[in-house]
Amino acid sequence: MRARRGGGPPGWRDDPWHLKREQQPATMAGQLRVLAAETQAGGSGTRWRATVSAEHRFYITQLLDEAREELTQLRGAQSGPTAEVARTLLEHLSQGAELIDRAVLHTAAAAVAAGVALEEVAQWSRLPAEELSQILAAGRSED
Repeated sequence: MRARRGGGPPGWRDDPWHLKREQQPATMAGQLRVLAAETQAGGSGTRWRATVSAEHRFYITQLLDEAREELTQLRGAQSGPTAEVARTLLEHLSQGAELIDRAVLHTAAAAVAAGVALEEVAQWSRLPAEELSQILAAGRSED
């Protein structure tokens, strides 16, 4: 049995059901405050994990990990003949950029599908809204 510090009502020190405040479930009022804050903050007001499938999240993470690996391979790659170094740098940078571009598009598609306004997603991804809309429509037709 756990021993408690400090005072309290009789038997409180040994109560096996007592939970620390941070481990207690959120109150309804607290949940409503969070919901109101999310609604005022813009976006869909939903949680990423609740609206984007685990497979889609995994795919985005995988793209980012592959891009990171491409860029990590560039460490120490700046010695040797100019043509060889330039070729190595450009190949890995291009591959990393392609992977990041794909991650951006998949993240944008997930956000739009979750209810975030296309204009907001376009602004965050630094793409014109019309172009992003066309890209996402083309991606849906390929699926």
